[in-house]
Amino acid sequence: MALDLSIRHDLWLKRLPSSPSDGGRVEALVVRPPGSVGVRESRDSAEVLSDGLEGDKWRHDDEAPDGSQVSLINVHMSRAVAGAGSVLTGDNLHVDLDLSEANLPIGTRLEIGTCVLEVSEVPHRPCKAFLERFGAAAAKRVARAGRTGRRGRGVMCRVAQPGTISVSDGIRVLRPGP
Repeated sequence: MALDLSIRHDLWLKRLPSSPSDGGRVEALVVRPPGSVGVRESRDSAEVLSDGLEGDKWRHDDEAPDGSQVSLINVHMSRAVAGAGSVLTGDNLHVDLDLSEANLPIGTRLEIGTCVLEVSEVPHRPCKAFLERFGAAAAKRVARAGRTGRRGRGVMCRVAQPGTISVSDGIRVLRPGP
């Protein structure tokens, strides 16, 4: 029976639309205001400072691990999990880009707007808020995608070059040298 569930889950992942590997796009930009709980604000653009997005509470979280200044989630994954309310995942950038480990190994840089982000070693896992908002089934699905290299919950990045990011900005993948 466990094998059957695994196969069904993998089919669900395979049914998601594919995303580009080199030239993605920002579909949504979200900040969580400091001092708020569960509040998400969609923005058209945001300044990315050396420690994260201006106006996002994660910048002020002393317990946030180094390398987790900006979070990205694949837009197809977020829509599959959250439907029309995909910005409720709270990830800063909802992107149409292949976020898999094979496509974006740790250290890969992403040029977005005038900003450069670097994929960090910090894993992006479903948190308590994600579980409460979307349920155990959704948390298991993104966790399973993570275990298969798809990074279902997304990817965490550190800021390599501050700048401005806007919705509809292209994403250029800057691959590490040999």
